[in-house]
Amino acid sequence: MKTLSSLALLAAAIVVVTPAAAQDVMAADLNHDGKITRAEFTASRLANFARFDRNADGVVSQADLGRIARFRPQAGATLQQFIAAADIDHDGQVTRDELARAPTPVFDRADANRDGVVDGAETAVLRANFAQMRGR
Repeated sequence: MKTLSSLALLAAAIVVVTPAAAQDVMAADLNHDGKITRAEFTASRLANFARFDRNADGVVSQADLGRIARFRPQAGATLQQFIAAADIDHDGQVTRDELARAPTPVFDRADANRDGVVDGAETAVLRANFAQMRGR
């Protein structure tokens, strides 16, 4: 089950804006300066690549989800969204290089002033928006 949530988190961070994706953005402050650059966000995604490549074949594909997709169809759909968004050569799988070049809609949404950095104020707004979405 942990693998499913990890895979869903990566997919969310690439495809859609969800509470889990907000946490992913906030966790990407690799130098702990209170600001997240696009480079930090991308590096954070890449640092997790091996966790998502469960069969260690160098790509993230439907094969990495395995049996879970049969029992959790939504997880399979999320993985398909992830692959569709990041699969540059449309071969049904995502390499590290493709992930490095994949769109960053969550980061883009968080970077309200479009300066390439998610600062403390933008992070606070992001947290508030997601707390509201969760009904808190």
